[in-house]
Amino acid sequence: MDILAGLLKNLLNIYMLVIILNVILSWVVFGTQNLVIRRIYLVTGQFVDPLLQPIRSILNPMTRNIGIDFSPIVLIVLLGILESWL
Repeated sequence: MDILAGLLKNLLNIYMLVIILNVILSWVVFGTQNLVIRRIYLVTGQFVDPLLQPIRSILNPMTRNIGIDFSPIVLIVLLGILESWL
């Protein structure tokens, strides 16, 4: 059982890194013509958007006028809590 918990922790850490990469790329993807960066952004988006969308729909009424997407921070905190339970 410890091996499974360790594997899940590693997968959660990798997923958190993918979230962070997606956030960083979202800052630069629209200002670049580099197709590799755009492709990486689209691929990471396919992994993280399914979990970010429900969080965005909950946070949208509160953060609509701010212009900052807090959903990746919320998701990383939730994944950190899940990781601490393992």
